[in-house]
Amino acid sequence: MVEMITLETEDITVVIDPGRGSDILSIVDNRTGTDVMFSSPWRARADDIREGAAAVTATGSMESWLEQYRGGWQTLVPNAGAPRTATNGAPLGYHGEASTASWTVGELTTGSIALRSELFSLPLGLDRRITVEGHTVTVADRITNLSGSGLTFDFAQHPALGGAFLDGECDIQTGARTFVNDFEAGLAGVAAGSAHVWPNVVKEDGTTIDLRKVPGNNVSRSAFGWLTDFDGYWASVTNPKLGMSVRLDWDGTYLPYAWFWQELNGMPGWPWYGRARVLAIEPSSTQTSGPDRASVIALGPHEAITTSITMSLVATAG
Repeated sequence: MVEMITLETEDITVVIDPGRGSDILSIVDNRTGTDVMFSSPWRARADDIREGAAAVTATGSMESWLEQYRGGWQTLVPNAGAPRTATNGAPLGYHGEASTASWTVGELTTGSIALRSELFSLPLGLDRRITVEGHTVTVADRITNLSGSGLTFDFAQHPALGGAFLDGECDIQTGARTFVNDFEAGLAGVAAGSAHVWPNVVKEDGTTIDLRKVPGNNVSRSAFGWLTDFDGYWASVTNPKLGMSVRLDWDGTYLPYAWFWQELNGMPGWPWYGRARVLAIEPSSTQTSGPDRASVIALGPHEAITTSITMSLVATAG
């Protein structure tokens, strides 16, 4: 089994699993000892599956992915979201092959790691370098079409925040100017596919929700949709009680959207049963759903693109 890799500076400690998705499972702020990453309610079972001590019981693509979901930060390629068929007819599983594939470790230092994976579902080569410097982790990806055929595919980053970092009321800021409610699993009481000027979402009864404000632990909410119309590709989540902010900055050339996911103990049924408090802002090449859902990434034969994203843990005034 491929072992976990730890990268660290004086400010942060980052744990990566090359053996499954090159997931970033943990990002700890060394100043406070706070891990900002979400851990799923069934994390122990998912770890057992990863270590070969338990078997997967789910059969469907989505169900199997979720059973093995430990939390943390995944990269979703060549598909983000529900299973679908690629334009060339290839069947693509839930959240894409790269998020479950084993990655080969290349050059490794205390502050960086090079990783590579070649996919089966679509002929894509993925070359990645994860670097930590100060209080920032940078993920840089090069995606290459290994075939002589044109390929269109999804690419998304899926960093889920939770744990002690999301304890209590938090504040969200972003360069996006528009939020679009998901067509299938969006905010309750808000018209499916409706667009709203960030941060105020207008419900069908005329009341509004300020999405900048993450409610405290005593308030339940589920939200899903996407951010668009960016004036600068960035987003931040701040916990004033901890005096800490997590900021994302990314290249919007191929990631012009950001999926907006909140599961704040709001789903009473499967799979969360009200046991998850998690928030994710997920830079993506495509919208979450709807008739216009389409990725902006199309590679010609043997073409390649590069993209990068940083996450910084920043101390704020208390």
